[in-house]
Amino acid sequence: MQLFSSWTGSDFLLFYAMLLGLGTYAAWWIPAHLRDAGRPDESADPENLAILAGGASRFADSVLADLFARGALVEAGAGKMAVAQRSLPATPAGKDLLAFDAPIALTDARKRLGVHAERIAARLRRNGLLLRSEQENRLRLLSITPFAALLLLGLYRQRAGSALGEPTGFLIALLLLTLALAVFRFVKSDPRTTAGIASVERARGQASRLARAPRPEEAALAVALFGTAVLVGTPWEPVHAMRQQSSGDGGGSGGDTSSDGGGSGCGGGGCGGCGG
Repeated sequence: MQLFSSWTGSDFLLFYAMLLGLGTYAAWWIPAHLRDAGRPDESADPENLAILAGGASRFADSVLADLFARGALVEAGAGKMAVAQRSLPATPAGKDLLAFDAPIALTDARKRLGVHAERIAARLRRNGLLLRSEQENRLRLLSITPFAALLLLGLYRQRAGSALGEPTGFLIALLLLTLALAVFRFVKSDPRTTAGIASVERARGQASRLARAPRPEEAALAVALFGTAVLVGTPWEPVHAMRQQSSGDGGGSGGDTSSDGGGSGCGGGGCGGCGG
């Protein structure tokens, strides 16, 4: 006897829609509660926090903001920066950027700083603030398990209904929606441990003033935690304009907002939490 053989098409659609709602909730609940705890860390290092809060792209923005606010970089027009003081004390990443000869575009900075972002991300994994690759992959798969089960159930009913000559267009639409949600949940994975997420939230709470009025020496930390939008209305706004121009030209990631789960977008170099 076939499953749901006594159900009308509308009965099953309503049942499937209810399951899809529960499955979506479960897909966000799983990574929020089953991720590795990691190890607490009280460090307020801007480089670490930039990677945790927004990945490699946020890290590059933070380094640029620091160098520009301290006068090592100046505007060069066309959304680029030029080196003004090569001898200014800086982190290894900053020194690498100051070794640039030509005007620096945002894509150039991200490419140049990619190796530093990878190094920092590797250290954060060792310190228990970022998930190891096998932990992240396991969490991704667990997160989409509810959608996978729903797809199997829906495909079974769709084939049975199609064999009986029943219209299945609405069910196919729900199956496509389920697949889209599964892909989104898999891609928008937050690679941080619980401790990594807590570190960013704690740092943001302690540095809330930086979101309103950062000083030159605080520009790196302010951008690391809140993005380049905190520079709007300050003398260092060109760093934000540079990012926005690069985004508009397709050369960078758009926007500067955090994703769900308290983190931000992942980039190559290690991550920041995208998704729950």
